[in-house]
Amino acid sequence: MRYIGNKTRLLPFILRTIRRLEIQPGTAHDAFAGTAAVGRALKTAGWRVASSDLMSYSHVLQQAYVVAQNVPSFRELAKHEPAVRRAIRQAERDPLLSPRANALRAVGAYLAAERSSEIGFVTRHFSPMGDRMYFTEANAVRIDAARRALHEWRACEWIDDSSYYVLLAALIEGADRVANTAGVYAAFIKTWQPNARRPLTIVPELPETGARGATAHRADAAVLAAELGPIDLLYIDPPYNARQYAGYYHVPEVIARGWFDNDLVLRGKTGLLASDGQRSAWCSPRRVRHALGDLLAATGARDVLVSYNSEGLLPDAELRATLAEASVDGKVRRFSMGYRRYRADSDSATRRYKAGVVRGLLYHVRLR
Repeated sequence: MRYIGNKTRLLPFILRTIRRLEIQPGTAHDAFAGTAAVGRALKTAGWRVASSDLMSYSHVLQQAYVVAQNVPSFRELAKHEPAVRRAIRQAERDPLLSPRANALRAVGAYLAAERSSEIGFVTRHFSPMGDRMYFTEANAVRIDAARRALHEWRACEWIDDSSYYVLLAALIEGADRVANTAGVYAAFIKTWQPNARRPLTIVPELPETGARGATAHRADAAVLAAELGPIDLLYIDPPYNARQYAGYYHVPEVIARGWFDNDLVLRGKTGLLASDGQRSAWCSPRRVRHALGDLLAATGARDVLVSYNSEGLLPDAELRATLAEASVDGKVRRFSMGYRRYRADSDSATRRYKAGVVRGLLYHVRLR
């Protein structure tokens, strides 16, 4: 998924730094999970991960990529849905995959090809039918049909929670690939881009093997940190600037939350979710240092790693001072790596990026 702050390219740097610090795998809290890339990597490296984020789409990705352990069999679904049973039987099988893995791919392909005469929420609000061009009407209908099928299969207990989240994560990722945006959903592009014209595909990823016992939480980082008690590692990857993620990823949020209770209210030209009046302190230059201090005070972690970058709201000196105040010995170590910045759009007369490369920073402190 195209995502501001995605750490996929920095995973080797993060894991290498943990090894360099000689921090042995144990229990880790991934406090701002986002796309769950770091939690997923920690799980495969032997960590028992508790991940958290306030966004529902992140919770879905955490469940699919960090919590899920086994490839579903879909026996119950095939028993009640003859069309799914036929799709699994007729699917082209990859000899390198297990029968269950092939079935998972077949169910994803079935969902992407599903047709429905019912016009759903995404079609009414995020396609030209709703005067918005996030998706073509054909893809919006596919998204609606797939989302409703998942909702009904789960309600009927034809699929378990693990299968539901693995398939829903694949739908969110598939919708992102055909979204008519520059990478975030703060605005749609006024002409159809080549990717938006392609038909929706749903390609579920196989659950990762790794340490068991992972948990996913739609929760405030400091609240969950206090509830977790003593742990080995707290990984903090907060927003770096004033962007509020709820406004940048409201369409994946709608797909994740569903719309079956008609409780979603949209506003504005881009169809933002109605605001709950809360704005993240991590996106405020005045409040971010206090938010970091609160999280450090709440956690029971022995070691803390903070991901930041060279253009973050919190200046290096203030970040170091806050970490040093919480540290058991007053020491703060910093590691850095250059990487190409995420660009949601191109340079223009009104928007110019400062540089093509920024520095990813990792700060380490021992709390206790």
